[in-house]
Amino acid sequence: MTNNLSIFGSLVEAEENTRELKFKLLPFGEPGRTNLGEIHADKGVIEIPEAETLELNEEHDYTRPIGKFSSVEEREDGIYAAVNIVETTAGNDALKLARAGLRTGISVEIADPIIENGQLTAGRLTGAGLVVRPAFDNARLVEAAKNETEEVTPMENNETFVQPEPLTAGADRVELGALTFNAAKSGASVQAALADQLPSDDTGKVYIRDQEIGELWEARKVNRPVIEKIGVKPLNSLFVTGHKKARTFEVADWAGSKVELPTGKFTTSRENWQAKSKAVAVDVAMELVEFGSEDVISELYEQAMDSYIEQTESEMIASLVAGGTQIPAGAADDAISVINKAADTLGAIGANMSIVACAPDVFATLRGIKAVDAPWWLAKQGSVNLANGSADLGSGVVLTSNPELAAGTVVVADHRAVDYRESRDFRYKALDLPRGGVDISLIKFNAEKITDNGAVLVFTGVGVEA
Repeated sequence: MTNNLSIFGSLVEAEENTRELKFKLLPFGEPGRTNLGEIHADKGVIEIPEAETLELNEEHDYTRPIGKFSSVEEREDGIYAAVNIVETTAGNDALKLARAGLRTGISVEIADPIIENGQLTAGRLTGAGLVVRPAFDNARLVEAAKNETEEVTPMENNETFVQPEPLTAGADRVELGALTFNAAKSGASVQAALADQLPSDDTGKVYIRDQEIGELWEARKVNRPVIEKIGVKPLNSLFVTGHKKARTFEVADWAGSKVELPTGKFTTSRENWQAKSKAVAVDVAMELVEFGSEDVISELYEQAMDSYIEQTESEMIASLVAGGTQIPAGAADDAISVINKAADTLGAIGANMSIVACAPDVFATLRGIKAVDAPWWLAKQGSVNLANGSADLGSGVVLTSNPELAAGTVVVADHRAVDYRESRDFRYKALDLPRGGVDISLIKFNAEKITDNGAVLVFTGVGVEA
């Protein structure tokens, strides 16, 4: 027949907002009273199975299960565990009693224990039971023994009770027996001069450990609304070339009757431009990789690409402003009127309005337009996204606010008038053997070209008083 051993532990933590209780199941190197007598236990003698196989019951009654173990850990000073309490009436009551400090004990169930001269040398953890009286709480054990051996006789006393002054055990040497006798005789309480064990004493963070929550969120630019609308084509060379046709071969009125026919011709031209590059490199110490994780390299590449995205969007806005057709706004021009004027101007040359980039002050004006004052195309189709400073004007027109634009500036363009290309990411990694490191680099090329300046309109001074 298999003998079972019950050893008592204590509650470590009962969080308010969860159903998890954390216990110190078995302290090492301390005497404990068990159902098989007083024993000592040391690290490494208990066989610990997977936590999911262990159950928690009430007072070692296997017919009253109350929770499941979620973790079991053997540390230098004992075995610790976390238990999830089931959501039943008994479970709810157990949580309330634990948080109130009324039932904080736990009794570990150990199968096949081997005890030699009061020392536990082997055993297998099989579960635990919630109990009221943990064996390692000596004061409560003494009180428990007293309650079991003494019979309490009710006394009648009609006199008014007066609480005597407490008898304090101070720094001077005091005979504990005499002090206790005097306290019992007078009805006074005994107060010991105890040291305070405070959280600040745990500077090594052995018991109160930091809660690691990972990376903290920070704002970052990961979108390129203008470039995304233009579209990114592949870049396969350092030099880009393209041709244009001067479309001057066209029909004309002809009088007939063998009159000479109108004639004409067209010409072509070739344009060339060179790609630009962006790069970054770093020598990563091997300690970060070998003792940490190769994720540090992925993080470096991610941060490099974030900066690439932000810089290329800014450079595209600057290129549009520098290469577009400049149109100073009139005194009466506001955001709505220049967008209407741009639509007319682009339509006259066969282009479409697909990009509207505004300075923040102009975008704020658009945001402030009331529904009753909005033109039909904005009232019926437009929607403003207050979260990221963009809007959809319908029919594929993207409107965005860009802080790179000077106050009062509006750029309106047909996305087909810009050719934008990017190379693949050139990522290189090499070992720095003499110094013990890993060299990594990122190189990326891009090229942009305004192919029709007339389809890129730059309005300045919009809504700015002279």
